[in-house]
Amino acid sequence: MRTISIITAVHHGGHQFLGEAYESLREQKLPGDWEWEWCLQEDGTSGIPALSLPDDPRIKWGTGLRARTAVARTHALARATGDVIRTLDADDVLLPGALERDIETLGRVAWCVSACVDLHEDGSTAPGPCDPPGGPVEPGRFYREVTEDRLSVQAVTFAAHRRLALALGGWQALSGAETVALLLAAEVVAPGEFIAEPSVLYRKHPHQTTASDRYWEPGEAATRISALLQRADALRESNWTW
Repeated sequence: MRTISIITAVHHGGHQFLGEAYESLREQKLPGDWEWEWCLQEDGTSGIPALSLPDDPRIKWGTGLRARTAVARTHALARATGDVIRTLDADDVLLPGALERDIETLGRVAWCVSACVDLHEDGSTAPGPCDPPGGPVEPGRFYREVTEDRLSVQAVTFAAHRRLALALGGWQALSGAETVALLLAAEVVAPGEFIAEPSVLYRKHPHQTTASDRYWEPGEAATRISALLQRADALRESNWTW
């Protein structure tokens, strides 16, 4: 059997939707020779979010010192055994066929991202307003969009070959936008695709990290973007490809 590893960071207080995430994962239909594992890392050591999880041997749980999402995801990656990995936020829900489409696409390219549907608190949904066309991603497209402050995809849909994610150092140690950083780094060194079929319900609620005014403090937000662009620039200048 081949494995797709789902990578999730969670913190005490942000775990109330883990049950829904698990059910959406359990209902995924995979190709006959594939299975999934769910690698979760608590950003903290309370152990309380784990109480929301069922007794399922496919779940790999860990805890660690609080260091924000990038570090938690990279710790989860260290426990992954899959040929490919897929990011899933703790408050999101996978849509039917999401993992199967990732696996099929990663048979052609090194990484992919996909469309998503916003899920609002009142239960209403709305598609992404700026989705690019499905298929191969033009080299440098997402880098240019970030420099213009108009990224057209939700980078939390990122999926890739595990060895690529490891070679790039996992999620860049930033206070946010860490998945954008990994997307831009992957875009520099390997071809990827955009999957036009939505893969996730992206939950919008007042407690999510990006809903905080503090998250958007101008100086820190600018530093995050500068750091991830500098890493992409350094990779491009090295001429290294995966």
